[in-house]
Amino acid sequence: MIRRFVNRNLLDKWGWGAGIADLYSTVERAVFRPKWLRSFLHGTWLGHPLHPLLTDVPIGGLTIALILDLLGIYDGANWATLLGTAGLILAALAGFVDLSETDGKPRQYGGVHATLMLVALVFYIFSLVVRFGYAPGTPFQSTLLAAAGYLFIVLGAYIGGDLVFTFGNMVDRHAWRTGGAKWAALDLTEVPDRQPTKAKAGAQTLVLVRLGDKIQALHDTCAHAGCSLSEGKIVGDTIECGCHGSRFKLADGSVVVGPATFDQPSYEVRRADGKLEVRRVR
Repeated sequence: MIRRFVNRNLLDKWGWGAGIADLYSTVERAVFRPKWLRSFLHGTWLGHPLHPLLTDVPIGGLTIALILDLLGIYDGANWATLLGTAGLILAALAGFVDLSETDGKPRQYGGVHATLMLVALVFYIFSLVVRFGYAPGTPFQSTLLAAAGYLFIVLGAYIGGDLVFTFGNMVDRHAWRTGGAKWAALDLTEVPDRQPTKAKAGAQTLVLVRLGDKIQALHDTCAHAGCSLSEGKIVGDTIECGCHGSRFKLADGSVVVGPATFDQPSYEVRRADGKLEVRRVR
């Protein structure tokens, strides 16, 4: 009920979310240009998106800081706030890189989410300035600044949850896809050399690539955002998604370049009775 009210009456009417996301992405892409760095911040090396992992640090640290502030244990609250704010900055870096590879309505929501978190960061930076004596103020004033920042974190985290649980952003597109042990016939018999070719095997849509005499097959739906890999291109021994540039090894579907963080289902191919057949390997 609350989610429906927030979405219909607020977020769905805030068209500026997509525009601010474009602004953030322009700045982010100018700073984080190398593919290896972007893949690192996406979490490709981790096999899991990095951003949600990092968010545990600021939420935990800043929650503890607020409790300590309310209890009057200001020394502990100061250091917990410092730790939480540092974590907030690290999470923001990974989040901005993810936002650059997000499309449609999730991008609009992501722009709002990022803005709320930036506002929270500003409040916490001012709180730290007061806490460590770089500006005049009392512990009560630094606590008020932190409480205001915490409110924006709660709001931002709520929208961040919507991005994952409502839109499935950065969720593996093959999480519920099961693989059978039986061979299935393809709807084609020939595959051109080094050209991504879409094919059907029962209900599954695959992309096939022939490299010499070897035919390799992956699921056609990119694990990152659901684009068609058959519309991508071959780069060495990998296939690159045409939407966001993720690369997967043709041999086994393992992801080597982000923004994808999950491997692609791969299939072995054989020729039987003049037909091509596939069976899922992983």
